[in-house]
Amino acid sequence: MMRSVFEPIDADPPADQVRRMTFVPFLTDGRCVLISGPRGPALPSGEVADGEDYVLDTVLRIPLETAGFRYQRFHPFGLDGDHLYAWIEGAPYTGNKPHRSVPLIFLSAQDAAERVGDPALASAIRAAAGSYRSMSEQDFHADNRRTLEPAYLRGTTPQEGSGFGGGPGEWRQARHHITEAIDSDGTFLDVGCANGLLMESVAAWCAERGLKVEPYGVDISPKLAELARRRLPQWADRIWVGNAADWQPPDRRRFGYVHILLDCVPRPRRADLIRHHLTHTVQPGTGRLLVSDYAADPATGHPAAPETARSLGFRVAGQTSGGDRPGRVPSPAAWLAADG
Repeated sequence: MMRSVFEPIDADPPADQVRRMTFVPFLTDGRCVLISGPRGPALPSGEVADGEDYVLDTVLRIPLETAGFRYQRFHPFGLDGDHLYAWIEGAPYTGNKPHRSVPLIFLSAQDAAERVGDPALASAIRAAAGSYRSMSEQDFHADNRRTLEPAYLRGTTPQEGSGFGGGPGEWRQARHHITEAIDSDGTFLDVGCANGLLMESVAAWCAERGLKVEPYGVDISPKLAELARRRLPQWADRIWVGNAADWQPPDRRRFGYVHILLDCVPRPRRADLIRHHLTHTVQPGTGRLLVSDYAADPATGHPAAPETARSLGFRVAGQTSGGDRPGRVPSPAAWLAADG
């Protein structure tokens, strides 16, 4: 039985101090996720394996193996000896990585804490919910940098360096649909470009249709921007460092097509993100803002980008097909005109 007392923390403990981890999963709409099992509701939990980096490896493996849950954000909040407690935000996983198929329960954090029978789990859920709700925008970006940057940098393929787990064929299946919103020659800015793979892919895929698209990129991580410059030296002078929430292009330049990811900012700032790019990066009159949400899954209450944009009060001019990866729910991108 797990003890019910742990010390609150606000930083990652040293690797040699963490041997076990328990996760409190949240969907992006704030609901808590419990594993439904014969012994009652449970949380993903397990040992850190030998040779694992718990920030990069264990946080991915244990939720997949125990709950079939794929994290997007990770934040530790408590430590009991060598037992680390952390909340994760993400969604049920349906891809090709090894994972467990198990019934899941989606509840408010309060209901989840009342539903579990173990006082330690109830305490963990309440503490996780408090930490999750109190995250500042600065904390949000720091968490993303802390986990995504090293994971991308250690990638051994271009896809892994762009945060994607599949190979070239799956990458095309998952991302090619973005080019459906591009119907003329022009410039393409990828906001959150990581190692630049989407930049070069969009240019190549559009060229297959006879379109000449000049790619540009910006990323919040200086290390990832530098990686993109090394990979794409011919475009090194058009890859910048900046936060998607407030970055503005040099020389007040604008782009014919701008691609943004909604998860670049905290949920309450999504409308601000869209407005910022319609105002400051998209070419007035003729430009298009392409809005994606790779983690969308209507089955868990996480709507696709077009629905989210409409719910935020924006007029969606069109949407893409959403890709054709086997076993995956299509996640269409929306496009918005720069005047609306």
